[in-house]
Amino acid sequence: MISFSFKKLSDQDLVIGLQNNPSQNRRYENILYERYIYLVDVGVKKHRLTQDEAISVYSDTVLAAIKQIKEQRFEQRSELKTFIFQIFSNKCVDHFRKTTTNKASVHQAVDLSDFSAIIPDNQTILQKLIQQSEIQLIYQKLALIGQKCQDLLKLWNEGFTDDEIMDTLDYNSTDVVKSSRQRCLSKLKDLVHNSTQV
Repeated sequence: MISFSFKKLSDQDLVIGLQNNPSQNRRYENILYERYIYLVDVGVKKHRLTQDEAISVYSDTVLAAIKQIKEQRFEQRSELKTFIFQIFSNKCVDHFRKTTTNKASVHQAVDLSDFSAIIPDNQTILQKLIQQSEIQLIYQKLALIGQKCQDLLKLWNEGFTDDEIMDTLDYNSTDVVKSSRQRCLSKLKDLVHNSTQV
């Protein structure tokens, strides 16, 4: 008989339970799933997924996390919530790419801004298409700026405060967070700017 409460398990207990307790595996998996279910709302609000899409992405996240934990690829260098959040964010980006790649590829060979002067009645629609194309470009360039910068900018984009980012990513101070964010944003801006130059 297990005497401790499953709901109050520490990250380490949960990881050990998933790795070494086959008889209670389903319960540990359910705890992991329930503990970070709030990410579904993050997917809806921040990544503009539908409820069904967010649940699907979150389920894939938990399955991927459990697999990595069981294969001992989660080295506990970060908190479990950071690990789960990173997988979830990456899967949201992947989902975004899958759903926009085909749409955006139709417009890649054409500079849509040229059409705004020709067809002023459709300017609002064209602006939206331009914005979608720019967002996709930003996601592509985000992959080139290094994992630490990616993590920092993703957390910042999700609305985390500098204090929360400092704690989550183990920065020494909020000043370091701010200067690192500016450096990362500058690096990302340069990459996007250079790719749009003809």
